[in-house]
Amino acid sequence: MIMSRYDFPGKGVANSVTIGWDRPLATFFVQVMQPHPRIDGEEAIFIWRGTAPGELPTAAAAIALAADYADLPDNLGAMLETDRLKSLGTFDGPAQMAAKPFIQATPPPIRSEAEAREAGYTRAVVADCSQHTLELLIEPGTDLDSTFLAFDRSENEMLHVHGWNFTIEPE
Repeated sequence: MIMSRYDFPGKGVANSVTIGWDRPLATFFVQVMQPHPRIDGEEAIFIWRGTAPGELPTAAAAIALAADYADLPDNLGAMLETDRLKSLGTFDGPAQMAAKPFIQATPPPIRSEAEAREAGYTRAVVADCSQHTLELLIEPGTDLDSTFLAFDRSENEMLHVHGWNFTIEPE
C-alpha cells in the first residue's frame, strides 16, 4: 500500500473532503474542495495539507484539520493509523527515490493568498502569453525577465514562472 484515501461529502463551505495516508511522503493528507469562485460547476482547493514530507505526522492532526468541513466517522483515526502501519514494510521504488531529492528541496507549499502575502508575495500582476493568462502575486522587486517564484491566485499554488515567456502588467 502506497497511499490510502477516504472521500466524504463536505459541509458548510466545503463540497467534499478527502483524507488519507501518503507513505512516500510519510504524511497524512487532507483536501477540502469548495465551489470555484469564478468558474461555475468547477471546484477549487480550499485546503490541501500533507504535500510536504512529514507535514501531518498523525492521523489526529489530519482529522482535526478536516473535522470542520465534513462529518467524519468515529473510527477514521483507527482506519488511517491501520493504513499507515500496513505501509511500514514498503520501500520506495526507483521513481520515488529519484523524486525525493526534488520534493525535499522544494520550499513548503503556500496554499492561500493570505499565506502568500504573509510570505512576501504582495505585488499583484497579470502574466499573459498566447496560451495562458495568470493572476499572480510576486515579491516586490522581482526581475520579470528571469525565472521567478509566483503565487497563482486562481489555482492557489506556487509556480516557477519563466518571465520572458509572458507580458506582465500590474493588476
